[in-house]
Amino acid sequence: MERYQQMVYNRIEKTLELWEQSGDIREDELYRFFHNVKGTAGTVGMTDVYEAASARLEQLSETGHSVLPRSTWKPMLEQLMPSREQPVLKEPEPEPEEETPFILVIDDDVEFIAYAKELLESNGYQALLAMTGEKGIDMFYEFRPKLVILDALMPALNGESVFSRIRDKAVSDFTPIVLLGAGAGLEERISAYEQGAMDFISKPLQQELFFPFLKNRLQLQERIWNSALQDELTGARNRKRLFQDMAVLQEKAKEAAVSFSLILCDLDYFKKINDTYGHSTGDEALRLFVDETEALLGAGESLYRYGGEEFVVIMEDAGPEQAEYRMDQLRERLEQRPLEESGVKLKFSAGISAPEKESFHPEELLEKADQALYYAKRHGRSRTVPYKEGIADAVEQGVVQVIVVDDDEVVRDMLRQYMQRRTEFAGKIVRFRSYPDGAAFLEDNWYRENDYYFLLLDGMMPKLDGIDVLTEVRSSYPKERILVSMLTARKSEAEIARALELGADDYMVKPFRVREVAARMTRLMERVFA
Repeated sequence: MERYQQMVYNRIEKTLELWEQSGDIREDELYRFFHNVKGTAGTVGMTDVYEAASARLEQLSETGHSVLPRSTWKPMLEQLMPSREQPVLKEPEPEPEEETPFILVIDDDVEFIAYAKELLESNGYQALLAMTGEKGIDMFYEFRPKLVILDALMPALNGESVFSRIRDKAVSDFTPIVLLGAGAGLEERISAYEQGAMDFISKPLQQELFFPFLKNRLQLQERIWNSALQDELTGARNRKRLFQDMAVLQEKAKEAAVSFSLILCDLDYFKKINDTYGHSTGDEALRLFVDETEALLGAGESLYRYGGEEFVVIMEDAGPEQAEYRMDQLRERLEQRPLEESGVKLKFSAGISAPEKESFHPEELLEKADQALYYAKRHGRSRTVPYKEGIADAVEQGVVQVIVVDDDEVVRDMLRQYMQRRTEFAGKIVRFRSYPDGAAFLEDNWYRENDYYFLLLDGMMPKLDGIDVLTEVRSSYPKERILVSMLTARKSEAEIARALELGADDYMVKPFRVREVAARMTRLMERVFA
């Protein structure tokens, strides 16, 4: 950390030397300088510099064109430099990373969602933000949040409210929806409850009441999930039932030889079905797969929804060859029964594993099946692959390109140092690149069709700022393989709103800790790129 603090001081000194030659400096140029110093100083633990830069920003205008003489601006910069005796601050000890619940906030009031994000994340939750109904619905299906906070007065979509578009799915998944309104009178509450909302709360949020309420609802949801053994959407057995049944097989194996095959199936191009035809068609696809699979299975064979578009089939007294034959039969059945409205024919990939000795561990079998499934996915899809030794080494992992576009050398270097110590993100090989400005990034040949991307864009840069880069990326490249997070040193509601409306997936406020940035990136990539 001392190295980065020294880099900040070096940057201030170089700016002083450069500006000494110019004499007079424009106000907007000073603003940009202090804006960058503030974000970086806070990130690397330079509290005094952070506070001094923040104070100066209050006195300057981002769009100001007045010219300040050397006698005015030079003391401002010199104030940022340390005395020779000033100690360098140490980096705080990293806190343990925990699984953070996703809370989706859908509201067209930018001031409220910015406040809600800060409030939720300062209390151990991760906020997903949507300012339009369309974006909110997409994020609900894509990220599967633990709870939804929805403005009751969001504009209708094709005559339907946002609430009505997600209600059935939320009910089937036991996901609480909390409606927000300017007042929480009797009539509003009655209407909300009649529609199927779990609660109706009023603005402004009362923190002392809101977080106990939130904890209560999430605990209730967890109890419901833990008590249910059947997937509500498809009728298949669920993940909990899978592990219960495998525990029974484990006990049987202790007494006598047990033969069975475990098949892990994954629908091919399922996200494309959702994006092209809508999430209701995606739900229809899941139900069709379950219907056709259960129609094929016989005694001693069971189907489980493992998660999302993944399913597990257990076939007792069946070896891998017989299991592979049955999966080929299933493909023939699906070929003959396309989805009703879209006409799409479902295809799937599968991996098979089987216990090689009397004792086995369920997680180990699932891991082997997953390796075989991944091999099938990477070698053409729509096929079944039995597990064999060395198959993991034969799988070509996907690549995720982490790209930082920021004119601050310290930020780029900090993120590069951290990313180079990581071998993978979300199960994919990580590659890192950085650019000092938006123009350099867009002019480079950065995009490769088969890779995944996570872009970290600084909101304020010379030549082209982060908003300009975001606009170009979203208009010119496929969004399903590119996640974009904005980096900003200010909590400007207008900037946040514009970034979200233009397609940013997230934003992070400087100062930040690199570990927290990486943890947040990982969670987003696991949800979108898995």
